[in-house]
Amino acid sequence: MTDQPADLPPAELARRRSAARRLAWLLGLAVVALYVIGLFIKR
Repeated sequence: MTDQPADLPPAELARRRSAARRLAWLLGLAVVALYVIGLFIKR
């Protein structure tokens, strides 16, 4: 299904893991920020 080989070098795997971890933290912070902002919105 993917166009990339399964045997990536360890440096590339580490770089991708690091980028994925950063993305997960950013998404998590965005969700928490939206939740906190939602607490202050009165209907």
